[in-house]
Amino acid sequence: MKNQALEIPLRYVLRPTERTGFETSQVLSVYRDHGVVPKSSRSDNYNKTPIDLSRYQLVQAGDLVVNKMKAWQGSLGVSDHEGIVSPDYLVCKIGGQVHPPYLHHLLRSAPLIADFKSRSKGIRPAQWRLYWEDLAQVRVNLPLIEEQRRIADFLDAEATRIDSLAAKQSSQSQLLADRDVSDLSEVYQNLMQEYGAIRLRHILVRIEQG
Repeated sequence: MKNQALEIPLRYVLRPTERTGFETSQVLSVYRDHGVVPKSSRSDNYNKTPIDLSRYQLVQAGDLVVNKMKAWQGSLGVSDHEGIVSPDYLVCKIGGQVHPPYLHHLLRSAPLIADFKSRSKGIRPAQWRLYWEDLAQVRVNLPLIEEQRRIADFLDAEATRIDSLAAKQSSQSQLLADRDVSDLSEVYQNLMQEYGAIRLRHILVRIEQG
């Protein structure tokens, strides 16, 4: 008999939590492209961390963290880290019938993000928020947990493979850039030997930056 996935609202698999008073824990951030990561691991987060962290919420590994203001852009994910997040985020415990990595991939998929967008409330995009009572109504497909694990393992392997390909492409691009610089350096040295010192105004039209 073929296993059938159940379509159920998230309110049956998530439980919102709000645990505060863990000021000494590391601060976490939620990224659309990276999920939940330590804030200190990124150099592109310019949001200033307040001095008073008493209202920041505890996140444990395996918890779902949702940036309510950017859920419609995909800023949510299951955390692999323990730490604290802004009180404006939503932190949820995940039920035992759900494999957290599967839910992580599922909630960050295009159809679900589009659903979050349709349920977010606000006058304009910069003010849109996805509240728990609206997230709770989102329906998700949940196959048996063994199938959830297989799907999550496959997606994790694919993500690793894609990241590896992207890293190789970036490395090749850098090698090409380095080769271009090397070629220019060789041309300059040849000119130096043939013509002596060259003033920059003879080879540059203008300086755009720096």
